[in-house]
Order: sequence, then C-alpha cells, then structure tokens
Amino acid sequence: MRVEFLGHGLHKDHTNTVGHFMIDSFKNDDYSSFVGFSAFTKMSGINRIKKELLEASKKFKSLKFYLGIVPKGTSREALQFLIDNNIETWIFCTEDQIMFHPKIYFFQGKHNYRFITGSSNLTSFGLFDNIEASTFFEFSKTNQQGKKLIRQFKEYFEPILNGTDKNVLKLTQKVLKDLEESGFIWPESKTNAEFEFVKSNKETFAKRKKLKFDKGSFGKIESKPFSNNYDSNYIPAITQDYLNSWLDFFELFKEFKAENRDKGEKYSVTVPRDYKNPSLYNWYLKQKLYYKNKILPIDHENFLKKEQFYFGDAHKLWQEWKNDTKLKLLQEAVDEGENIGLSQRYEYKGIRLGTWIQGVKKANKSGKKLDIMKRINEILDLSSKSRTPIDTATRFINDILERENPNKANFQNRFNSALRDRIEELPDEIQQDIVDAWYLAFDEERPLGRIRTRQKDRTDEWKSFRYNKTLNPEGLWFLPESIIGNLYHWIRQKKENQTRIEMIRKNFNEQEKSELRRENFPI
Repeated sequence: MRVEFLGHGLHKDHTNTVGHFMIDSFKNDDYSSFVGFSAFTKMSGINRIKKELLEASKKFKSLKFYLGIVPKGTSREALQFLIDNNIETWIFCTEDQIMFHPKIYFFQGKHNYRFITGSSNLTSFGLFDNIEASTFFEFSKTNQQGKKLIRQFKEYFEPILNGTDKNVLKLTQKVLKDLEESGFIWPESKTNAEFEFVKSNKETFAKRKKLKFDKGSFGKIESKPFSNNYDSNYIPAITQDYLNSWLDFFELFKEFKAENRDKGEKYSVTVPRDYKNPSLYNWYLKQKLYYKNKILPIDHENFLKKEQFYFGDAHKLWQEWKNDTKLKLLQEAVDEGENIGLSQRYEYKGIRLGTWIQGVKKANKSGKKLDIMKRINEILDLSSKSRTPIDTATRFINDILERENPNKANFQNRFNSALRDRIEELPDEIQQDIVDAWYLAFDEERPLGRIRTRQKDRTDEWKSFRYNKTLNPEGLWFLPESIIGNLYHWIRQKKENQTRIEMIRKNFNEQEKSELRRENFPI
C-alpha cells in the first residue's frame, strides 16, 4: 500500500495538491470508476479539472458525486454544469443542525484503488490554493488493509451511496430549481463559504495589532539535516493475509512478465519501483527479502523459479540489460556496414554508442566493465578490421544463420571471393560449421575440403536421454561421459560453440531452451 501526505497552499510552488492527483487519476487508463464527496462545490473548482473530468465522464463505467447543500455553500453554476453534462450527482440537504462535510475522492481501476480524504472541498481554493491537508492511499484490489478501508467506507456511507437516506436526493433540473427558490443555492458570486471569507481577509488583517518579537528570547535554535535512514534489517512478518493474497499477486506478476516479454525472458521479471501497481512492487521486494533470509515458503519459491523470477540485485540486472541492448545495436551497426570508428559523437538509431564505448573504456582503467569491453572488441574485431580466415568464416556462418531469408547466390559469391581459396587454413570444426549452416539455410549438401557431409543431427537422442528418468532422474541436459556415452562429445560441442547450438535451436521449445541456459548452453 502506498500512503502519502498531500499538503498544499503553504508553499506557493507546491504541486502536491489534491487537484493534481484528481487530474492524474481521471487521465489514468487504469481507472474506470469514481465517487466524489464534497461539502462545498464551486464552478471555480470544477473549471480547474473540467477537461479531465469531462473526458472521464465519457470513458468511465461509473462517475458520481455526492454533494453537501447549505445556504450559500454550493453554487448554482456548479450544479447546473453537472446536470448539463449528464454527470450523476446526489445532494445531501437536511433541516437538522448538521451538515454533510466529508471530502473523499475514490477511484477504482483494473489493478488499483486510489482513495483521497482530507480537508479539500471541490472548489478552486480547496483543491489547489488553500492551506489544506489530505491523505492519499493507493493499493491493489487484493491488498487486505485496502479492502478493509473500502469495506468500512461503503458500510458507513451505505444509506447515502444507495440513496436511501431521507436527506439524499438525485440532482435534476427540478430539484435545482427547488433548492434555488428555497434559498439554499445561490449564484457563485454570492456564495460565502470561501468567496466572502477570502475577500475580507486583507481588510480584517489590517486591523490586527502588530507585535514585535525579540528573536534572542527564543534561544539558540539548531537545525539537523533530514535523515533518510531506515532499519535495513527489518523483515515484514509473513501474515495470514499475505499468504491468502499471494496467488493473486503471483498472477499479477505473470501479467507484468507478459507485458514486458519484448525485453527477453531474463529481463522481463524485474518489477520497477515506479510500476503502475505499487502493491505488486512491494510484493516483489518481499519475495527477494524472504528468499535472502531463507524464509520464503518452498511452494512459493517453486512457483517463482518456474517463472524465472530474478532473486539477485535488480540494479545490476538493469545495467546488464542496458549494456546488452547497446551491444546488440553495435553488432547491428557493424552488420549494416556503419563506419563506427571510436568517435564519442557516434550515434546509431538515436543511441550515443560512441559515448557509451568511451565510458566503458574509462571504467576499464579502474578494472571495471572488463567483460563488456571484451565483448565490444569481439564485435568490432569481427568487422572489416579483421580479415583472418577464421574471422571471415565466422562472419560468413553467423550471417547465414541470422538472415531470415538468406540469398543463396549472394552467399555463393561471397564464399567464392573470401573463403574458397583459404579452406585449407580453416580448422575441421569451422569447415563442419560451414557445411551444416549451408544445409540448414538452403537444404543442400555442400562438401567442403575434408568435410564431405553435414554432421548428423542427434537432437532426438539427446532429448531421449534428457527425459529418461531411469538414466537421468534429475532431468539434466549434460552429464559425464560415463553416463551419457558416445553422445557426450556431440553435446559438448554444443555447449562450447554457440554456432553449433544455434543450428539446432529450432528443435527445442521455450521451456527446454530455458533449461539449457541454466546449464550454461549458449542458446
């Protein structure tokens, strides 16, 4: 649950107002229902949220106001606006010596609830300008404390919400005319709840007796810097409410993962601090905390691991994702024949790759990011800077495998000009990779040097071993030769050579690929 204090009016540049939060909520696509309570309502307040309010009235499933009515409180213009725009409104008007005084703004959505309560009326002063104080609650629909808050709100105000209270009436043109003729409703210029009060401030304040204070009489006042420290050893208790809601949050986590699948399996499982559902972020942190302290229930751990939940440092993972993205862009730039050089100003697709490379180089001087620099060098070395037979053949193999629809004639010409006369300089395994890649791309045998045929695909035998519960009860893909037998060397090639495993990756489903990665196969 996210809880924030909303204070405004004391500092002129403050934007942490109830009005701003209402505007944001009306614009937020996650929300589809609204209930607002206000003691005094003025067109001055509606005008400042009018655009967003009208847009929400068209797209929300439900939007209702419950407004207090006292003489010269709520204005005629405000009520007429709500009628004219078909916004469902109920009024509370009583002959008793009490008044309808709550200020509540409640938004419901697919994932979250927002509940704002405090001193802010639906007026310009109340929403934005007065010195006001309110509390903002945001929580998921499965949050137990949040559910309790909403239940208590609905139970307490049930007679008003369902219109059965004797003082509650649905606003219509006829009702508005009656309120105006009886003296309850007046034009905005003649309402006095805030208008007259504020207008008279300056004149009345001038009559006050000015007192001077001796600053020295207060003694020495010492200020201490704000401390942002917290107890890093604190571990939230695993309550029954937490356990009851765990599966609901797990489903939300899977939804989040699906939303971010474009980042790849490894990076789609880290919930950011600013995610639209803050309760999911809090749940995500608890999983890591409980796991670290070895108190995460084993069934929860199994569920999370099945979804590739990342228990490590998310900041490191985020940096890794950014570096991986830039490495892919760098490789793409090389493949496209870009003249990269090492200029700090070099950009590709709007990304300052030159600045990034220089930053990695600088980090290398203090022994950091050495692995990233190695990968950068590997990519740049595979460009036109390196023309050795092995590098040329490696580029040739990678390009055949990576092109979606490789052109056979183009690759034939490329082979003839760059590789044909240098075949004897290539190791047997590279020659084998060329033969296999050619068959995979063009469905054609291509004898090459000492290699007369493509290597036999033994994936079916490998899978048979993986799922043999007698020989392989743990379901692993790679075990010692004494267990695997003559399949061992074929599998080892796949583990040590990315090109070899890429040639057969289409034979595996996503679950199997994930298992292979966990056993360090470069797939």
